[in-house]
Amino acid sequence: MPKFFFGFQRGNQIAEDDEGEDFPSLDQAHAAALASARELIADNIKFAGSSPWDAIIITSESGDVLMTVAAKDVLPKSLK
Repeated sequence: MPKFFFGFQRGNQIAEDDEGEDFPSLDQAHAAALASARELIADNIKFAGSSPWDAIIITSESGDVLMTVAAKDVLPKSLK
């Protein structure tokens, strides 16, 4: 099963994922990234976070960028 890594981008900085997670497909890794993104946005709102993240970057074991999930992509249309 392939391993995917989730980096969290805030401005020019990326918090790297050293462990990764196994998912059967990129689609399932993307779904997990969307769920994480929603949780992060909710926490940022609940706790009045002052430095929101910009994107989750999904990479392969070899470090190739496979997909980027922008924070705005998980917001309802009325909030974009």
